[in-house]
Amino acid sequence: MISLGELRVEATIPNLRTVSYFLYGIGHRLQLSEKTLFELELAVEEAAANIVEHAYPPGRLGDLLVQAEAMDDIVRITLTDWGEPFNPESVAPFDRNAPIEARMKGGMGLHFISSLSDSVMRKAAPQTGGPNTLILTKHVEPRAGGAHEPDLARELDAMLSVSEMAGSTLDLDALLRRIIDELIETIGAERGTLFLVDPEHDELFSRVLLEDPGVLREIRLKMGEGIAGHVAATGETINIENAYEDTRFVRDFDDITGFQSQSMLTMPMRNPQQEIIGVVQLINKEGGRFTARDERLLNAMAAQAVISIENARLYAQEIQQRLVNQELETARSIQKSFLPQNIPQHSGWEIAASWHPMREVAGDFYDFYPLPDGRIAVLIADVSGKGVPAALFMSLTVTVLRFAMSLNLAPAALLDQANRVIIANQQSAMFATVFVGYLDLATGVMEFASAGHNPPFLHRAGAGGCETLEAAGVAIGLFKNARFACKTTTLTPGDVLVFYTDGITDAIDPDDEEFGEERLGEIIRAHAAYPAQKIADLIVKEVAHFVEDQGTFDDETLVVIKRQR
Repeated sequence: MISLGELRVEATIPNLRTVSYFLYGIGHRLQLSEKTLFELELAVEEAAANIVEHAYPPGRLGDLLVQAEAMDDIVRITLTDWGEPFNPESVAPFDRNAPIEARMKGGMGLHFISSLSDSVMRKAAPQTGGPNTLILTKHVEPRAGGAHEPDLARELDAMLSVSEMAGSTLDLDALLRRIIDELIETIGAERGTLFLVDPEHDELFSRVLLEDPGVLREIRLKMGEGIAGHVAATGETINIENAYEDTRFVRDFDDITGFQSQSMLTMPMRNPQQEIIGVVQLINKEGGRFTARDERLLNAMAAQAVISIENARLYAQEIQQRLVNQELETARSIQKSFLPQNIPQHSGWEIAASWHPMREVAGDFYDFYPLPDGRIAVLIADVSGKGVPAALFMSLTVTVLRFAMSLNLAPAALLDQANRVIIANQQSAMFATVFVGYLDLATGVMEFASAGHNPPFLHRAGAGGCETLEAAGVAIGLFKNARFACKTTTLTPGDVLVFYTDGITDAIDPDDEEFGEERLGEIIRAHAAYPAQKIADLIVKEVAHFVEDQGTFDDETLVVIKRQR
């Protein structure tokens, strides 16, 4: 058997998720089929849960060791604890026909583990203090199909993987190399290069170059020279099937290395000020030309590369200057760049937004995204926690949600996909509430879904009262099998729709009284005739007056949409 790794954690319920992440990584390393990985995860999670519940009595802490090994088509998982020995003979046999309560007490968990594994072997210590071991063996099936088949889950996984690394490493070269490696693997290219702009010499230079340094250590191009130089100078994205038929292509580097470039996809990288700071280039797509789907993924990853480059540069400056305040202010500026730079304006509609972080950075965000069918996606979200951890998780959530929106998924499907990807990959216990609506500006019809977020207020001009937009769903990042409902409403002339985060309604006055939903609804009703921006400003002003000098204890975010009469 070849060791695939081991994980040792405290035997607690929260750490069952850590065990799940460990198995997920093993499954991806072995390229297991979804069915095999699913069954393996269920069997091990059930066994680990039994150890947490039965091996250590209340008040006594202990460890759980999970070891993974493989040989040919067999995977072996060994779970070890040092608690109370378990005797399976002490459990009543599983009876499939008994009521569910009796089945749960009568060995259903043991039956579950056995049915999902090919063999189960226990070694119990003669007394408390162990070690006690449980060995699960399973024949596995490899993932079907080629490694570079287009796959939404793989693309989102690549995005999340890069985003997580961006939040955990200061090594810019390693991060940029990771971005290129993920692009090559996910899109199915033969090579990739990431160029950065050298403004002092008006050149591009290769920061990541997948070439033997003994043959070619660096590529330098004048701005406007070659395909990459042309993209850096013009800001165009170039997707060509045969590089040698393009007069802008420079063959010199192929001549030096013996490599032959064919299809080529080249895209600019822009910072938040829309300045071109580099170029990403992929070469030789497996199976022919790069697709529009490849362009979307490259664009998303290029944006992440820009954020990483800017973060690395700013962080280096901050380390040198040792200025914590500047570090937080810079983080706030970067986070603000995640928000829409311009509020969409459309005839017959007023749209306003307000974003007030409690600290320098926040876990709240909102977004507007134009959909291919002409509708506009309106999104508001609130990440658990506050400060820098919430801001980092917010950046991961934004990445996943924006990329999913670019694929034109329906609101409920968007939340479902984002939930699955975040649960499968995140290394924390954080979560986010989200409300998303797809608004048809021609008809006023809005399709919406919610992931446990505060239901928006909809003031009806005709009735003169407020209603809330409710849709079933829980926060993303909590439950793997969560379900999200999709509903529809219509905004008629004069109606006002207010999205908000709980920083508004949870604000507390000096007497510990909450601002509350009722007070918010009253403000909306009383001022529904005002323009959208004035309504937003009034709500913020009323909350500030309510809390007085003690200030707020959470981020406050609002989006107000009004259909004009």
